[in-house]
Amino acid sequence: MLPQKILALFAFIDYLDKNKREYIEKYIPLCNELQNLDEQRSKLKPDSNYIHKQEYDKIQNQISVKFSPILLNIYTPISDKLRDLGIWSGDETYSSIWNNNISAISDFKRDFTSEDVVQVMNYKDKYLTFRIETNSNFLCLALILQELDEIFKVLFDFFKDSNENEFDSFETKTIEVDSLEDAVKGFVENKGKNIKFSIPTKNIYSGQAETLIQKNSTNIKNEIFMGDKIEVGNITNNSGQIIIGKDIKISDSLNGKKESAAKIEELIRLIRQEPNISDEQRQSLITNFDKVKEEVLEEQPDKSKIFKWLSNTKGILENLVLTHHVIEAAHWVYDNLNFAIHHIGG
Repeated sequence: MLPQKILALFAFIDYLDKNKREYIEKYIPLCNELQNLDEQRSKLKPDSNYIHKQEYDKIQNQISVKFSPILLNIYTPISDKLRDLGIWSGDETYSSIWNNNISAISDFKRDFTSEDVVQVMNYKDKYLTFRIETNSNFLCLALILQELDEIFKVLFDFFKDSNENEFDSFETKTIEVDSLEDAVKGFVENKGKNIKFSIPTKNIYSGQAETLIQKNSTNIKNEIFMGDKIEVGNITNNSGQIIIGKDIKISDSLNGKKESAAKIEELIRLIRQEPNISDEQRQSLITNFDKVKEEVLEEQPDKSKIFKWLSNTKGILENLVLTHHVIEAAHWVYDNLNFAIHHIGG
């Protein structure tokens, strides 16, 4: 008999399969509408011209209205289902989908029956079919689906009869480049594709790349995500020289680290609910703050990494109009980590 954890994973696949048709027919077209609206919005300069500002506000209102049913009928029920099944512990905890399930999957791969294999193959087909036929993160599920793909790939790759990458058509492709310049060039040439660029850390902090970081630190990442993941924003100039991570402060006590992580998690929850953020910006903020949270909890946190991720989020937040709760939560996080930021939320 299949272990309970494996049964829970398969129950979630059944849930996706049951709702697949509605997702495809109703919500993917809505996501496409929202992406078109976002493209229109991105062409406007609301700070430079009143006509642009009026049009920007009009489009922003349309986006807020149209995005609400996606959160209500996609993100909330899917995240609730994952919690109900014990697959995910939710935003409020420090445990990922991977951590919650990898031990059970490893145990199962050591102890399974022939009857189990038949069921695994069936559910593998169901999951791959769902991901291929939808091929969408529904503008709010990129992190969740990425973690699900990672954990299911560990399970399903063990039960396959060829060397074919069965996740190839929808998983994010990684392209290794030698410099930030090559990554930016690749981003322009591959706009809209589900690709990420990986730059060796030693290349980021040396030579020409180091100079670029010192002058333009706001949105430079070790990995530049694209497509369904993260959009690279405009790189804005900072005056003066930046020494990476010099002034970041992190509590030495476990309780202090947990308090910081809890506040960051609260900020992530508020960002998920914030109506005045584009979907690409929302995903970028969530991803970077989540990385900060995980690093803060390390025994010896890497301040240079935290500085880099907070620089990414700063560049986005300083150019948005945000609700009071998000502004307060963000200021707490930056102040707690001693990261200088002049204003948040416009």
